[in-house]
Amino acid sequence: MTPVVSLARAALVALLALGCGKNPDPNHLALGDFVSGNQLSDTLRKLIPVGTRIPVATEMMQRNGFVCGERAPIKVDVKTRTLGSGKPNLECYKSSRLNLGMQRRDWTVVFAFDTTGIKGLNSGYIIQP
Repeated sequence: MTPVVSLARAALVALLALGCGKNPDPNHLALGDFVSGNQLSDTLRKLIPVGTRIPVATEMMQRNGFVCGERAPIKVDVKTRTLGSGKPNLECYKSSRLNLGMQRRDWTVVFAFDTTGIKGLNSGYIIQP
């Protein structure tokens, strides 16, 4: 075997070994490890406790591949029959593949907040074909 071929094989093995390493970020979320929204909610409550500022929570979720934005729900006033916007929430979304890519799990995490920071959170998912 020529030295060039053996060097190329060694480089390939080294690259594969680097790619299989564990993520060093202590706040990394491996969504494949979660089987319910409650498990994800419990983990996020430990990583993002009540009172955490909105930019910190947004940045942490975006580092894990979520897309986040503030959304205000629509409120209906039944007395005056008018529509209005409610208190905004921070909503984060991410998809993960299932069954060799034949389906995907769409995760949604909703953070309730006020001027002091995060007040609470709820998460869940739906399975898409």
